[in-house]
Amino acid sequence: MKPINTRINYLYRDADNNKMQNSCVIEGPVTEQQIGKILSCCDMAHYFIPKQVGLPETRFKTYDPEVDHCWFEIEEFGFEPTDSPPDVALNAEQLIERFNSCAGYWDDGLDGLWHSHEHDDSFPKLQF
Repeated sequence: MKPINTRINYLYRDADNNKMQNSCVIEGPVTEQQIGKILSCCDMAHYFIPKQVGLPETRFKTYDPEVDHCWFEIEEFGFEPTDSPPDVALNAEQLIERFNSCAGYWDDGLDGLWHSHEHDDSFPKLQF
């Protein structure tokens, strides 16, 4: 079966270099040009805050204000075609629109709204 959706892999890394992998699947393909646009909207070309663009955030169970923050990392190689069904109700155009609206305006003051290791339910999900 030909892949029809896109898995997006991204990373939470705290200041002690502890890492938590994250991923989600959006509807449809994402082109290299679209990936470039997404990355150009990120802080320093790869830092972003998933919740602000409608993607799930998975971090560690406990919050340590000395090492934890709101930033996640995304790279060009983090986008891969998949035949898995979408688990986030977004397509590439919608995701680009959300990244574009955050470009230069990422709200890193949201650290107080700590999210546990469970996925946040405030972003749109597909209903099956």
